[in-house]
This record gives sequence, structure tokens and C-alpha cells, in this order.
Amino acid sequence: MNYRILRTLHVYSSVVVLALVLFFAVTGITLNHRDWFSDRGSAVEVYLSVPAVIMESTDWQNRPLDGADQLRRWLSDQHGLEGGSIMYDWDQDEQMLMIDIKRPGSYSSVEFSPFSAEVTVFHQSNGLIAVLNDLHMGRYSGVWWRLLLDITAFIMLVFIVTGLWLVVPQKKRRGALFKVAAAGTCVLAASYWIALLT
Repeated sequence: MNYRILRTLHVYSSVVVLALVLFFAVTGITLNHRDWFSDRGSAVEVYLSVPAVIMESTDWQNRPLDGADQLRRWLSDQHGLEGGSIMYDWDQDEQMLMIDIKRPGSYSSVEFSPFSAEVTVFHQSNGLIAVLNDLHMGRYSGVWWRLLLDITAFIMLVFIVTGLWLVVPQKKRRGALFKVAAAGTCVLAASYWIALLT
């Protein structure tokens, strides 16, 4: 491949992912040292009355999960309750619908009794560092963020491959550069095995 094209790909791929690579570098540190950060976040409990239209739209006695998504959409539209991961559960003994809504760095737990038409929403926010850590891992972050992570990974691969390919023609420095790369790979592999054994 043409040297100029490779160099252009290498330079522009690094510029495109610069901000995200910086983000992953910083959040790699915050993930590895969670004890450095003391933000405990906050917890709030809210009580809501469910509109009659939702109560009447579902046979809550026999098919309670049929109305779960409608209830969740109402909570989203009217009370801003969004999340990247949503789970429904019906407790037959308690006659209670529970909805777990998880987002990066926070979650909400919803309890709904069809027989009282009341909803209890418990919000737990774990602070900014928890949000950044969850985004680093792609946890509860939704489809678009995961797609961005995949695109970033592909661009980083382009950056790495073009960088290696640019080294190949440099006869004077090629040997030394490949030795450094091999040493880095050996350190990584050794660290991995040590971590497994300890």
C-alpha cells in the first residue's frame, strides 16, 4: 500500500479516537482505584399515583406483565425515568410488579401495586465517577454507546495496523522498534499470568 495513504490513515485515525482514548485512559485509572473516590451518591424515594387510563388498560389480576411496559413508558414520558437495562418481575405472593431500570452510575427500582394504583420509585445515583466507570465498561449504556465503542475499537485497530506497517520499510529503526514491541507484549503476557496465579 502507498506510504502516503498509510501515513494519512494512521494520523487521521489517531485524531478521530483521541478524545475516546483519553477517556478510556482516565477511566481505566478510576476503575482500578475506586477507593480513591469518596462520592457515595444520593438516594431518593418517590411515591406516584398511576393514571386511571393505565389502570383500566390491563387485566392486572390475570395478566399483570402485559401492562408493565405501558407503565414503564408512562414513567419515562411523565417522570423522565430512562435506562439502558430494564427488567420486569411479578411477585405472585405479594401481588407486586417490580421494574428494575439501570443506567450508567445509577439505577431505579419501581414497585407497583395494581390494587392500590400506587407506584414507589427508589432512585440511587452513585456519582460522576460511577457514571464514567460504567461507560468505560459499556454497562447499562444502551445501543448507541455500544456501537460507538465498536467503531472506536475498529478505528484503533486501523491506527495500530497502519503504525506497524509504517515501521516495516524503516530498515534502520525496524529491528529496535520490533524488539520494543515484543518486550511490551512479553510484559503484558507475564503480567496476565502473574495476575491469574495470585
